[in-house]
Amino acid sequence: MTGTFRLTLTSTVIAAAIMTTGSIQAKTYEITMAAAPPPMVTFVAAFKNIVSKKINARLKAAGKGDQIKWTHAYTQSLAKFHELFEAVEEGIAGGGLILKNFEPSNLAMEAYAVYTPFVKTTREQLTDIDNKLRKIIPELNAAYTKHNQIHIQSGINDSMQLMTKFPVVKMEDLKGRKLGASGSFGQWLRGTGSTTVSSAMSSSYTNIKNGVYEGYPIGYILGFIYKTYSVAPYVTEVDFGATTSSAITFNLSTWKSLPSYMQNIIREESAKWPGYQNMIDNKKRAKFKAIMKKKGAKYSALSAAERAKWAAAMPNIAKEWAGRLEKKGLPGNKLLKTYMDELRSRNIVISRQWDK
Repeated sequence: MTGTFRLTLTSTVIAAAIMTTGSIQAKTYEITMAAAPPPMVTFVAAFKNIVSKKINARLKAAGKGDQIKWTHAYTQSLAKFHELFEAVEEGIAGGGLILKNFEPSNLAMEAYAVYTPFVKTTREQLTDIDNKLRKIIPELNAAYTKHNQIHIQSGINDSMQLMTKFPVVKMEDLKGRKLGASGSFGQWLRGTGSTTVSSAMSSSYTNIKNGVYEGYPIGYILGFIYKTYSVAPYVTEVDFGATTSSAITFNLSTWKSLPSYMQNIIREESAKWPGYQNMIDNKKRAKFKAIMKKKGAKYSALSAAERAKWAAAMPNIAKEWAGRLEKKGLPGNKLLKTYMDELRSRNIVISRQWDK
């Protein structure tokens, strides 16, 4: 398994059978949520510090006496980035905050936003589109069921930029350069004349410092957390576009062990997870950018014309991706067209019509 962040949820229902009046048996459900990234990473923090607490508050207000005891296993303490999806599948974790980019085979359809870059979607827009796509194309959620888990909610990653050791004002500045990239994000560099080295975001600082490559596509928040900017101080605002990078999933046995009213509460509070991510990042972004600038980061923005030129120079990675899905019997072409239609219906700025 190959992204973004994992959260495991081992559901051991503790038979703490607390008898209340009326002989109704209340239970404590012990759930281990695991994530590969550290808790300072936004999507992990949003679940640990907000969503899980909101769920518990709702359960208390329901007055049935049931409760969830969460165990938060982060920083690869339960499973590494490429192991988390399988950990949830096998019940080692009752649930997880997974990074879809680390599952290019098992969750191939989830990469629809990655393979259609240079689209100016907001997190709110992509959250709405992702929720709608899951109703139109059931194969998206079926990929989780196939692996003994259930998709609860997608998390949305902020648009990535480019941090390099050299200034970038036009696409040609990348020619002959060696750049790192995480998984399928390396597709964005095709057609630029650069060489791509597959590398985890958490390794970007060390690898740039040691000369393995000269730059990395990464967002402001993670670029600050992983100190990428300190060795690649030229920060070019490319705006590759928001992506559906993470997801809350539950092991099926864990999920089925929960009462239906509890499942509903978890779904309703998890639906707010992307909004909490956005809220946290909005507070962090300005602060982190100011700190990075004070420490030597140099900011510039790629023009709309350069973005369009970059997109046009790339092979049609979206159609290639959709074609691979079709060969597996999955509706890649339908997913691509439906997604692009959703973008167009919202008048979102698109640098390239990837389905044409």
